[in-house]
Amino acid sequence: MRDFLREYLDELENRMERILSEQREMIDRAARMMADQIKADKLIYVFGSGGHSNMMAEEMFHRAGGLACISPVFADAIRIPHIPFGERCAELAPYILDAYNIGKDDLLILVNGYGINPVTIETAIECQKRGVKVIAVTSTDYATKLPKDFPGRHKSGQNLHEMFDVTLLTYMEYGDAIVSMPGIDSKIGAYSTFGNAFICNAIAIRCCEMLVEEGFDVPIINSINVQGGMEKNRKIYAKYRPLIKWL
Repeated sequence: MRDFLREYLDELENRMERILSEQREMIDRAARMMADQIKADKLIYVFGSGGHSNMMAEEMFHRAGGLACISPVFADAIRIPHIPFGERCAELAPYILDAYNIGKDDLLILVNGYGINPVTIETAIECQKRGVKVIAVTSTDYATKLPKDFPGRHKSGQNLHEMFDVTLLTYMEYGDAIVSMPGIDSKIGAYSTFGNAFICNAIAIRCCEMLVEEGFDVPIINSINVQGGMEKNRKIYAKYRPLIKWL
């Protein structure tokens, strides 16, 4: 009898092993960008520009063991209750960036599994105009398989993975789900969130490693559910609460 849970776990592991084995250099480049921002005493913005990709702003923000200088970019119009309509409104992107005062020399981690939707591409274009540094986290399968006139695309037909030098690929396949089960026409078991989260945490860990090697004090959020956690965080809150909208 097939063990579908084992197949799911194996598929998840295979993709994350591929990320690590094939993209070490790109992980290092992304981590270097993050480390340089932290050394310059600047925030790092994270925007999951559509649907479940939104979770990456939550994943990296105020996370136990995560960087304290993460500013999540939340836009209710494109979060889960509103898709697919919100993420197809390209005109939102400039207002979203303005709401967080994201401009020249800021760093934005832009996460979108498909890498094609209007808000994602318009955000990328707007960042290029403004001189915002971008780390892109996305996949290529949708971008290469969907026609240029697909309704969910930005009108330019551009793909996120082709727009920035520092781009990390999740290897999410067309359709996202990765397990085939007899009796169901579609695959089941989504992958994209695992790939996104692995990459986002990997670049943060590598960033910490670089900063420690350079003798820099790394600002880390502590769990408030362990003894002393809240006390450790108080200094962090004093510094970052005036700077981060949601802290």
